[in-house]
Amino acid sequence: MTVYINDISVIAPGLIDRTITRSILLGDKNWVYQEIPKLIPNMLPANERRRTTPMIRLALACIQGLSNDCNDLQNTSTVFASSDGDFEISDKICTALSNDEKMISPTLFHNSVHNSAAGYWSIASLIKGASTSISSGDATFMSGLQEAVTQAEVDGGTVLFVAYDYPAPSSSPLDKYSLIKYPLAIAIRIGKTAENKTLGTLKLEGPENDFKESVCRNLSLEPLRTASPVGHGMPLIEALVRRARMQVIIPYLRDEKFRISISH
Repeated sequence: MTVYINDISVIAPGLIDRTITRSILLGDKNWVYQEIPKLIPNMLPANERRRTTPMIRLALACIQGLSNDCNDLQNTSTVFASSDGDFEISDKICTALSNDEKMISPTLFHNSVHNSAAGYWSIASLIKGASTSISSGDATFMSGLQEAVTQAEVDGGTVLFVAYDYPAPSSSPLDKYSLIKYPLAIAIRIGKTAENKTLGTLKLEGPENDFKESVCRNLSLEPLRTASPVGHGMPLIEALVRRARMQVIIPYLRDEKFRISISH
């Protein structure tokens, strides 16, 4: 399967400003941890905006980081991928259920579903295209990418792929069970045809057991790559920003891996 990568966006601690992010991904600067400021999803109506969680705001802000070159946004299909969902919501619901009065607010309840970020995006964009939400543990990034590439290949349209993970609150008992150390979101616009600013083409090969997982070319980004399942996509984003002709290996299910060939 070969598709075009027409735009990318990344948000993480220290990767907020687009210009600085590009310099880091190109290897011109080292990545340094910096707290993410409060993200405001301005595309949402005020009532919905107030109901969002930090994780939802992370996913929406990453989509906002994409350029506006896509003219048919309402009919764009979407694939949202998160390895463990919203730990903050899970913590609040578990805490509420442990009390004598088991009262759960409607907002907590409707934010608890795994496709909540996709739902808020549909409200913001008035999107009419199909939407898929995926969770595959450590294989989440590659599973989501495979789904998005398959949809673009089969349907011939544009697919917006968004992968995002957010750590559990440090005060929550869930924190010691979470393998997510830093919030990270990656958005990729994938199409069967090239747009004006296309970054290259992707071809998926695999899955295989013999591939060796890729690491970040800018070694300062390794803590982000290893901090969450979504981080597995960082070497791919680096390669696309550098417009490199190369292969990137990303983990998949059952210790298998995919080989992604990038060309131009």
